[in-house]
Amino acid sequence: MERHETELVLVEFSAGTSGVADLTWGQEQVCLWMENSAPHIEHMNLDVLIECETGARTTLDDVREALRVVIERHESLRTRLNVEKDGGYRQFVCASGRVPVQVHHCAAFEASEAVLEELRRLPFTVFEWPLRVAVVTVSGIVSGVALCLSHVATDGWGIEVIAGDIRELLAAAPEERDVLSARPPRPLVQPREHAAAQRRAGGRSEARAEAFWTAQLSRFPNDRFPFPLRTPESPRFPKITMRSRTAARALAEAASRHGTTVNAVLTGALAVLISAISELEDVTFRLFCANRTSVESRNSVGTFFQTIPVALTVADLPFRDIAHAAWQASLRAYRVGERDPRRLDRVTESVASVRGVDLDLECFLNIHGYGGQEESETLTAQGTAHELTAFDDDGGIEEWEPGKFYVDVWRVSGCLEVTLSADTALFSRDRLTGFLTCLEDILLRAAAGDAPRPKDLVRDAEALAGLRRREGLVLVDGCWVDPAEVQALLTQALSPRSAQVFLEPGATGSPRLTAYLVPAHAQRPPGPPEVHRLLLAALRGRRFVMAPHRYVVCAAGPDGPATQEEWRRYDVLAEGPGRESPARHDPDTTRT
Repeated sequence: MERHETELVLVEFSAGTSGVADLTWGQEQVCLWMENSAPHIEHMNLDVLIECETGARTTLDDVREALRVVIERHESLRTRLNVEKDGGYRQFVCASGRVPVQVHHCAAFEASEAVLEELRRLPFTVFEWPLRVAVVTVSGIVSGVALCLSHVATDGWGIEVIAGDIRELLAAAPEERDVLSARPPRPLVQPREHAAAQRRAGGRSEARAEAFWTAQLSRFPNDRFPFPLRTPESPRFPKITMRSRTAARALAEAASRHGTTVNAVLTGALAVLISAISELEDVTFRLFCANRTSVESRNSVGTFFQTIPVALTVADLPFRDIAHAAWQASLRAYRVGERDPRRLDRVTESVASVRGVDLDLECFLNIHGYGGQEESETLTAQGTAHELTAFDDDGGIEEWEPGKFYVDVWRVSGCLEVTLSADTALFSRDRLTGFLTCLEDILLRAAAGDAPRPKDLVRDAEALAGLRRREGLVLVDGCWVDPAEVQALLTQALSPRSAQVFLEPGATGSPRLTAYLVPAHAQRPPGPPEVHRLLLAALRGRRFVMAPHRYVVCAAGPDGPATQEEWRRYDVLAEGPGRESPARHDPDTTRT
């Protein structure tokens, strides 16, 4: 950014509300994410650049007044977090204070993007307000207002609410501003009220949520992509964006042809793509639920969204069935989309223990603002001439969870916009671009046929060519497992005198893992539950491992690799699954 003059001004606010409250569940979820990702959390910052019309001749005082009104209107913008002794959080809403605003006197509006980048490059701390503001002026007139917010204060929807409020105030005549300043023009819900309402819910609603989570998580794999690791690129997690008007029209046409919604078609198409990449019949991901179901919530600034586990069967089903199943699964997820995230974490740990795997939770789907049937019909009626699809490399993130596969989807002015952020330790940038091209082809073929199958939808896909599954992997309970790695885990976690892992036929058709071991201390042999617990503790960070379904603890064993028949000749000290019995599920959570 070119050098220019800057000055610091303050926005003083004095509101009529203050207090201390619990966090909303959306805020709790963001805090948990930040704890897990610290110190690399700056990518969670949210930002927006508000351009001011040249003819409006907006002044710095106009902007300061608009900011004052918005800060006083929305409590989350004047809230600080406090970490309690037990590690939990409380939010403190302040009635008054001063927010610093950096003013940049620039030669041209183009400098605004650099100013915004400056605001978002550092993570927020508990010692600052949850918003940073910069104003760009050109020749003394405000040309842009840059805002960066903590994700604890708001989500992406809330950012648009803030920007809309500021635009409304700046565009209003002086007498209208007085009215807008006096009271909010639309009904709101503040985070403190929202958190209190969430904690009043419970009972059957919570039981239904836990049953749904359990049923979905029971189909999540240990690692969904069965490929050897490669040297990652930099940044390791690039953001590749596809913009396609052709895909937008195909999406609308496919929704009409298959009798469902555009969201369901898009979710189904992504499921087909991920199934083809992973070679898994079940596709699992965490779905973003906006949780803005009331008028008040849609007008408010706050963190409402949460992510809910979803599982879909792709197999060789007709696409119509996949899309309808996607609609049903999404609807059920939305019904339980607003719940205590710590409770979901406990359910996740319980399911992982029963299944004997460290669940891969790093696939995300976030579908933003889609139109209804009227917009779909408009898109379908538009021209049929092929338009060039554009791809952009929008930078990326260097530090994130390994194996991340994160999909953001928009439709803007009839143009489908999909951003894929994924781990280049698994896939090259070029292949990520190819995956998006494959998604476009899936939508086009889904729009053209009445009952296409997944193999038809990904036929001849260049992005899938050359993907080679790592040697030694077998599919066990929907998970890619390397028995040799399981045996190595057993040896490292327990230090037995000898150990060996075998694959056995299972009652459901999927193979099962049985471990034979001779403990280091035969006089105090561990039982199956203790063996299972020790293996679970050692799973994290390992890709293709699963705790065996059955443990056989022997007094002695072969000196080297042997057959299962040879192991059976030795005295058994203890044997069993070591697992808890899986919980029964509510009929509302049947397989999707």
